[in-house]
Formats: sequence, structure tokens, C-alpha cells
Amino acid sequence: MLFNRLGEPNVTTNLIADETCISPGNLYYHFNSKQDIVLELFKRFAVQFEPLLDVPAELSLHAQDLWFQLHLSFELKGHFRFLYRNLADITADDSNLNRAFKGLFLREREAARNLLSSLEDSGALSIRKTEKELLLNNLMLSLVYWIPFSELFSESGLEDSDVQVKAIAGVLQMVMPYLREREHIEFAELCDTYLAHSRADD
Repeated sequence: MLFNRLGEPNVTTNLIADETCISPGNLYYHFNSKQDIVLELFKRFAVQFEPLLDVPAELSLHAQDLWFQLHLSFELKGHFRFLYRNLADITADDSNLNRAFKGLFLREREAARNLLSSLEDSGALSIRKTEKELLLNNLMLSLVYWIPFSELFSESGLEDSDVQVKAIAGVLQMVMPYLREREHIEFAELCDTYLAHSRADD
């Protein structure tokens, strides 16, 4: 909560101890440093994120399924958003965390590849090999950096539920040009529906 609200660099171990109503000495009994706390929170995030990366290559996928998959992923990342807000700084001083994040990103890229392959196998998507690799890179940029982007361009940041809906719609929009007409219309209508609901809630 403190890392999300104030930003990890602005949270001290004394502040964490005050928030949890324990002494700094008691906190250091459990964690040698603030970085150890960050690593523990990353582990909790990774455990919850792991099932969302288990995407079999032969999956039969529809637009609503993909939206739901992305919704769960984006919601979880929003809950641990401090990890993504200052990703370079958080991983710079901890080689273990750096390797763990890179491993997680490789898993996420493979999951995205499997999602695209499932659409290809069903005949819903047509894309050249080179384009597919470039699309995967662009998808990963959005999946990894949508949080700092959203907080930069939205006044209320992730406190605004509209931000997450727009981010998910943006990911689907990157895929839509490669879909055949039927699926393209299905994905476009799904995005329109969620975006309309989001605007109605404002």
C-alpha cells in the first residue's frame, strides 16, 4: 500500500515499521533491508501471476476470453503497480530480482505468442513471421509499461477504472488488423462495449 501510494523510493523502513505498528528493530528481525521486502512482494505477485501465464499453445480462444485474461492480468499488475512504475530502478540494485523479472517477462511473451498462435491455428488471424515478432514486441511494451504510461497521461492514474479498460482495448487494437473480418468485428465491438460502459460510469 505504501509503495503504491508514495512510490518505493519514498518509503523508508521506519515508515513501514510505523504503518505496521512495530519497532524498526522488529522489522529488521524479519527483513534485513527494504529491498528484501520488495523481493518478498515480488514473489507474492509472481505466485498470483503464474496461473495467468499458463496458456497452452492449442488453446481455442474467443474475444471475450482474451478480454477476461487481460483484465485479470492488468488488475493484478495494478495491485502491485509499484513494481512496474519504477522497474529499472527497482531491478538495478538487485540481481536476483532482475533475473526474476526477466524470466517472468519471457514467460509472458511466450504466453502472448501462444495466444496469437491459437488465433492463427483457428484461421482467425493471418500474420507473417516477421510481423508476428514485431507485434509481440509491441504487445510486451504495452503489457510491461502501461502503468507508468497511464499514470503519466491520466490525472487520477490507476485510481480511475477507465484507465485499465483503455489499456486493455489498446492491446486488443494492436491485434485487430491481423484478424479476419468476422473476428475483427467481434473484437472491435467488444472494445466499444467496454469503453462505452467505462464512459457511462464517469
